[in-house]
Amino acid sequence: MKREIHIAGQPENKIGLEKLRVGVLGMGFMGGTHTQAWQRGKATFNWPIDVELVALFDTDEDTRDLHANRFDFQRVTGDWREVCEADDIDVVSICTPNFTHWEMAEAAAKSGKHIWCEKPMATSMADARAMVSVAQEYGVKTMLGYNYMKSPSLLAIKDLIASGRIGEITHFNGIYLEDFMCDPNVPHSWRLTKKGGGKGALGDMGSHLISMAIWLCGPFKEVVSRLQTIHTERPDSSTGEMRQVETDDQFSALGTFESGALFTMHTSWLGQGHKMNLGFEITGTKGAIKFDQERMGEFQLFEMDGNSEMSTNGYKTVLIGPYHPFFGNFCPAPGHHVGFNEMKIIEVGAFVKAILEDDHAYPNFKDGLLFETAIQAIQDSSDEGRWITL
Repeated sequence: MKREIHIAGQPENKIGLEKLRVGVLGMGFMGGTHTQAWQRGKATFNWPIDVELVALFDTDEDTRDLHANRFDFQRVTGDWREVCEADDIDVVSICTPNFTHWEMAEAAAKSGKHIWCEKPMATSMADARAMVSVAQEYGVKTMLGYNYMKSPSLLAIKDLIASGRIGEITHFNGIYLEDFMCDPNVPHSWRLTKKGGGKGALGDMGSHLISMAIWLCGPFKEVVSRLQTIHTERPDSSTGEMRQVETDDQFSALGTFESGALFTMHTSWLGQGHKMNLGFEITGTKGAIKFDQERMGEFQLFEMDGNSEMSTNGYKTVLIGPYHPFFGNFCPAPGHHVGFNEMKIIEVGAFVKAILEDDHAYPNFKDGLLFETAIQAIQDSSDEGRWITL
């Protein structure tokens, strides 16, 4: 039987918008991916509106000039408030350090601008709650940059779980390892301060794993954890003087979902030899699923077949193709990967669809508050040495 090709169609323009005028705050790696997504979204999803790149903010003049030419922004500025308060901008991408998110989101929302903000949402629960409140008060649409949720593989897994194919979930085991901080001579940065980054590997990497677990398996009920800082000092990037590291290098956590299922997870940016080892295994009463982001074009599926000789019934590989969510918008045949930037395009596609159809973009700030609550519970459990009930 021929499988149906899945190509996401044109969103309906229920609000009569003629175009979206975009401002981008911060032009590091994520600012570049946001901008490319804005540029490619119309062709990918046949948007019924045009997109204009109006303004770019960055603190570095050379960066501003370089990317203004690269992406053809109409203007650049060293003052982010000019972007958030401009009358000729409808939506902003916030791609700046974590500690700036709340203030920028507040200014943008008060000016009636929709907000696409990178994760983690904020550096404190107070700021996260305030972001939810101000977005609701001014009626703007919001989206958080958890792009791994937009992988066709993950969307297919989400659908498979919802269909009941693996039964009731009994356990989630997740891991996220990278090695970019293994060298103790990697310079100190804002990410390693409580004020700047808020949390270390827990907030930077663990937020992806935690949000993924909640999205697939439901909210956390209780958790116990341990955070560790292995390299307690790192050299200042300018002076070379050693500065204290205030955030974690790694954490492990154990807990339960509201459903009663168990979860275990471990995240570290000191994972020797690992470049992008984000993965999980979800066990259910009828089967199980395994996923590895480094092999993002496939996942492993085990289903009980009633055979008492279980050794003959193992995992099979599910190869992602155009019959899975959004893959067909990029490629007509399986065996090819959808990459990091394509996931960002899927993400902005969901955001624009929500704007045009006056709908909920997942995950928005309110969804993100659920993630932040779980992240904070893991931090609190380690700090206080006890189980935390959410």
